[in-house]
Amino acid sequence: MTVLEVAVYALVLTGGKTPFFCEQKDQVAAPMVVECTNGLSATEDKGVIHYDNGVVVSRLPDGNLSFSNGITAHWGAGSWVQFSNGVSMRRVAGGNFRSSTGMLCEAGGTTKASCHKDEE
Repeated sequence: MTVLEVAVYALVLTGGKTPFFCEQKDQVAAPMVVECTNGLSATEDKGVIHYDNGVVVSRLPDGNLSFSNGITAHWGAGSWVQFSNGVSMRRVAGGNFRSSTGMLCEAGGTTKASCHKDEE
């Protein structure tokens, strides 16, 4: 798991409208812990991301995402991944992610990520 991955899924889980920041804590500890200013934190176990609110996010063998709270995802038009809660995301230049809610998620190195209003 990457900090940016945790941030993107946290944006989806919270509805995608409020800016926040995520940071990896204690870089030598295992498992890796990522804490976000939107109140969520996450750890990883065997490729599965566990959020502290009880939601588990995993990749299915076919590459699709599985959210334990029932959110589903599928590929939509224009390379957008559409989530069943109304948020859509797509990868943009620099490996960042833009949401249909006007947010841009971007990494700040390997230990930080932020999701903020897209100025474009």
